[in-house]
Amino acid sequence: MAGCERCGTWSYPACRPTLWLFLLLGTILNNFNDGVEAAPETGQWVITIVNTSRPLLLKKSMYSETDIKFKVTSFACPEDVRFTIHWYLKYYPCHNEFNNIDEMYDKTPLYRGGSLDPNPQGRGEYIEHVHTVSCNKELRVFPMLNKTKALPRPVGSTLDGLVQNGSYTKPTVEETERQSVSDDVIATTWRDGPYILVVVIKSTNQESSWNLTVSVVMKGTHGFISVTEWPLMIFYMVMCIVYILYALLWFLWSACYWKDLLRIQFWIAGVIFLGMVEKAVFCAEYENTNTVGSASQGLLIFAELISSLKRTLARLLVIIVSLGYGIVKPRLGTVMHRVVGLGVLYFAFAAIEGVLRITGVI
Repeated sequence: MAGCERCGTWSYPACRPTLWLFLLLGTILNNFNDGVEAAPETGQWVITIVNTSRPLLLKKSMYSETDIKFKVTSFACPEDVRFTIHWYLKYYPCHNEFNNIDEMYDKTPLYRGGSLDPNPQGRGEYIEHVHTVSCNKELRVFPMLNKTKALPRPVGSTLDGLVQNGSYTKPTVEETERQSVSDDVIATTWRDGPYILVVVIKSTNQESSWNLTVSVVMKGTHGFISVTEWPLMIFYMVMCIVYILYALLWFLWSACYWKDLLRIQFWIAGVIFLGMVEKAVFCAEYENTNTVGSASQGLLIFAELISSLKRTLARLLVIIVSLGYGIVKPRLGTVMHRVVGLGVLYFAFAAIEGVLRITGVI
């Protein structure tokens, strides 16, 4: 204690750790996190469908009361065609059943039978509807699809196999009011959680040539962001503020003891700066996804590279501090070259893993 009272700068051995070592530890522990697990979930799609297209399978984790809009934005019908637009919306209580639903749909055509449910034996609730629309070359505006009046029912109920057409179900007051306000809304979610929307468009004449460009929008009161990613957006926003305060504190302490700054303290400042940039970029990306409905892959890749560089520096700090650099050894000599080489390897593998995760390869 007496030694600490006598010190006036960081150069005094007994006081140097008390002034900045806990910041070093906090910086290192705060940077042993990976980037995002995957790109943010899309909230709107524009898809072109022809007579040979496979069914549309659109997945998203949504809040309750999220409107799902389905609109045909452009079409080409050289002859009279009668379309059957059959959609199926299912809520999954277990997120694990929701992950590989695309592969399951392709591998189990006989298991499904005539149902659009990728996993008919899985738990959940669903609604479905069939719209019949006529199209010809004289048509200028494609008819708007009305919102279904059917209520969700559990999988395996006695009504399975009957398509809900509104004839045996009663609309709620809320649905009736919302239908008069929102256009192109075909359904509204009823629980918080993962959903899958399956859409099949068929024509009565299988040999006719036609194409439809459809727009699907899933947007709730929070915006386009999914129910699983809203906490992440708040987290990155808070962490961005924390890093700014962290950087200001580090700058003030460095200014007070600028005569005795060591090289390792500049490394710590670099990690703090990279962390601040990383959180700001991720926060901006989630805000952008929430506003426009789709993620910018380039911005996510840039954020992953910043995150990889930050984690590389944080791990190098652990190694060089363990070797005594900046504490009992002013230099590490040839050992520093090995440490830098190890850091380059880590950055390369971390960057590759992050980019592949964002692009959906892994």
